[in-house]
Amino acid sequence: MKKLFLLLVAGILTVACSGDSNTMVDAENKVLLLKVDLLTNTFEGGKELVFPDNENFTISTVYHPPGDFGDITLNYDEVNMPIFAGDIIWMGLGIISYPESMNAPEEFSSAQNAVEMPASSEFALVPYGDYPEHMYPEVIDYEGIWNAIENLSLVKQYRMINPQAKVNLFLYTPSVGIGDPADWDWIVILKN
Repeated sequence: MKKLFLLLVAGILTVACSGDSNTMVDAENKVLLLKVDLLTNTFEGGKELVFPDNENFTISTVYHPPGDFGDITLNYDEVNMPIFAGDIIWMGLGIISYPESMNAPEEFSSAQNAVEMPASSEFALVPYGDYPEHMYPEVIDYEGIWNAIENLSLVKQYRMINPQAKVNLFLYTPSVGIGDPADWDWIVILKN
């Protein structure tokens, strides 16, 4: 009888712990940053950030235009914490200061199926402070950007948990003046 009971418990645990479950239960408040090269639309890495509980998600910016040296910080307004920060150097090359590091592309697991691209109306450009959209190209390759990240498991999770959330895009330009677009990256920001 004892063996039968143990076999029954083992069978239940095996079924209960199946990796095929599509149910996503994640109580943590997270934001996912994904870095995509502007010119090649290549996924270059990313970072998952955890914040205090809050259902709302507004991105505010603090932008200091580069005379010689400038910077930009994106903040999660409701919790008053940074999401992203980076230098912007006139005739030079700034660096990302927050997050301090990003995970390499190979550290992200792939989903079996690509995540369907949201409609272009579901994308939102993060404004540069008082300079709403003049920092962005006239034509944005939304499909190319999405194709770079559509196969990531975390993208699938975030879109399943919060399918109505905007896909926020921020163009980080660490070099301006005679800046080199090869140094520029899209930062895709998703909220779970």
